[in-house]
Amino acid sequence: MVPKNAEFPYSRVPKVAFMFLTRGPLPLLPLWERFFKGHEKLFSIYVHALPGYELNVSDTSPFYRRQIPSQVCIA
Repeated sequence: MVPKNAEFPYSRVPKVAFMFLTRGPLPLLPLWERFFKGHEKLFSIYVHALPGYELNVSDTSPFYRRQIPSQVCIA
């Protein structure tokens, strides 16, 4: 399982994806904001919450505009 090419045709930066599943406000939000500060290009954040819940964060937060719209599942 050795790659055939030693180099890639483009620059790669490894990233980690974080998904937060929540029913309401994120626990330890200030701690998570400090954890992510300064490393913006190394991660992706997704927040999945109940339908109708709006995550209330400032526009400087790494969680700003990272909420995934939820749908009600009828079984």
